[in-house]
Amino acid sequence: MKKNLLAKGIIVGAVVGGALTLFDPDTRMMVNQKLKKVNRKTTYFMHHPSDFIAEIRNQYQSVSTSIIRGFDTSVYFINEFQKIMDQTDIKGSND
Repeated sequence: MKKNLLAKGIIVGAVVGGALTLFDPDTRMMVNQKLKKVNRKTTYFMHHPSDFIAEIRNQYQSVSTSIIRGFDTSVYFINEFQKIMDQTDIKGSND
């Protein structure tokens, strides 16, 4: 039951916090603009489902490319670190 209260508390807190931020006119205007943009995109994609699929495919490709680059960079730095450690071990054993 406590988990249920925690989830309810988090949801109520988020709703109250979101409502309080809407007292700011700039925030209201931004939220209104974002909702209009979402509405336009949703309507467009409902009428052009093939464009929606293409957009999903492009986003997937972009995310995949970014992840692969991140892995490649990580592997590069690990290899460089290993080289430094190997050089340090060699110098340490020669002394």
